[in-house]
Amino acid sequence: MKQKVVISVSLNGNKNCQSKAMKIAAGFSGVNSTAIEGEDKNQIVVVGENIDVIELVKKLKKKVGFSTLNSVTPADGEEKEEDEEEKPIEWPYRQVGIPQYYLYDVPLNRSNDCSIL
Repeated sequence: MKQKVVISVSLNGNKNCQSKAMKIAAGFSGVNSTAIEGEDKNQIVVVGENIDVIELVKKLKKKVGFSTLNSVTPADGEEKEEDEEEKPIEWPYRQVGIPQYYLYDVPLNRSNDCSIL
């Protein structure tokens, strides 16, 4: 399933950090495309299939600096149709009755508290 991942990274407008982050993101398996977006050019958008998002964020934190995961969504072409209603799950077995629980009163023998003597 194709997914679109948006990660915020502290690039500070530095072109060197931007290219480094792009190389790291493009080098992951399953990544089809990468882009830098956002007002301050501080978000990396990665599109691909079966991307290990957690490992990508960890590597960006280690190599570039502060990074946080903003969103993971399905890619534009493969969104679920809203016309299709979800069917309720029908369980093959139904509970017939309420299970019975019994309480037992166990008398305590307090005369022999110490078993060693």
